Amino acid sequence: MTRKSTYLALLTLAAVYLVWASVPSLSSPTVEEMANTFTASVTTPHVCVYNVSDVHTNDISGTSLGLRYSVKVTIPHYSGRVFLAAGEVPLGANPCTYLPSSFSPGHVPPAVYSGWSSRTYVVTFLNSTVYAGNQTFRASFDAVSTPNGDWVVMEQTFDPSETPVLWIVVIVNGHAYRIGTIEFVRVGEGLLYLPKVMR
Repeated sequence: MTRKSTYLALLTLAAVYLVWASVPSLSSPTVEEMANTFTASVTTPHVCVYNVSDVHTNDISGTSLGLRYSVKVTIPHYSGRVFLAAGEVPLGANPCTYLPSSFSPGHVPPAVYSGWSSRTYVVTFLNSTVYAGNQTFRASFDAVSTPNGDWVVMEQTFDPSETPVLWIVVIVNGHAYRIGTIEFVRVGEGLLYLPKVMR
């Protein structure tokens, strides 16, 4: 090999490396990368009140509340589906470490009949292992399965003594991973709930 052809070969390798290094990862991101880079856009929830105890005194004990909102989860460089599971935890409980009671392994989620499109539909996780950082949960729940980056309308019912939460789950190599949680925090004494995204 001549000196000129060696020089051209090295220049070609350097150019290929520079192009390769400047392109975002061509493979799927790791679970840790997904947990650190996802974004969640959530509209301000609309709250419905059922079985009002006393409207005039703002006493909502013994009342059921409904939450309706739109959510979009976007994970950079991820081509899989995103699973959104709505539940509730007791007031004051850490939504990242507490398993919603409706997700308990012995619980069988009710059948869901809905008008979802072929792009968005409901799936059931039965007695499934869900990894969440350094925690592992055994859980059963219904989840909305949606393409990455699509808007979804969610509805959930809860008791005023509970905090509504939304788990963000992905499937990687056949395993379920919760990469984030959205907690809906009650603001003041009224019925305003604002979303708080937690990783």
